[in-house]
Amino acid sequence: MIMALTQKEISKNFRKKRKEQCLCLQCGKSLDREGTYCTECRRIKTQEDADRRKWYQSHGICPRCGKNDLFGDEKVCLECNAKAYAATMRSRDNLGRSHYNAVHNEWARKEHQKRIVQGICTRCGKRKSDVGYKTCGICRADNREKKRKSDMRPSRIERVDKGICYFCDEPVKPGYKVCEKHYNMNLAKLDCDECRKEREKIKKSMSVYYRKEKLE
Repeated sequence: MIMALTQKEISKNFRKKRKEQCLCLQCGKSLDREGTYCTECRRIKTQEDADRRKWYQSHGICPRCGKNDLFGDEKVCLECNAKAYAATMRSRDNLGRSHYNAVHNEWARKEHQKRIVQGICTRCGKRKSDVGYKTCGICRADNREKKRKSDMRPSRIERVDKGICYFCDEPVKPGYKVCEKHYNMNLAKLDCDECRKEREKIKKSMSVYYRKEKLE
């Protein structure tokens, strides 16, 4: 008896076939670059992803999961941060900390050199670098603005000394480092099954990590 394939399986087989034939997954044309999308489709997809992230962030929603609210200057929500941290710790546990760092540093070095040769910004990897620089004007302006805000914004140590919240300038809740509003917001977001599971995973991964550190 022949089992009918689901839409997901059909799509998976279709993508696999295009990969084997070195065709763009989006338009089906021959690839003109490394990866799974041609230059034009990669550009369109990158722009769509950027627009999507900007829309979610402008509405105070996590651009990664598209569900949870953002606090302060956060780029992603607490839940997604916890998942990313847990994934990083699992990778370090599997590869070993020194090996993990060496692999990442080698990738970063090669990517940096490749972008210099291609004449594109070494920071964003999207736009052409300006003459006499290795970065584009937009990234340099963004970096200057972040530095200006960072110089004006009190550090976490200064916030603790002044008794103001990590996320805003309101007085902290007694015994905590955040105000009453953000304390309640954090509790509400963390009180879910997924967050509890991620916290348990982090505790386990941290305990394994510290045991390895003691043995070394």
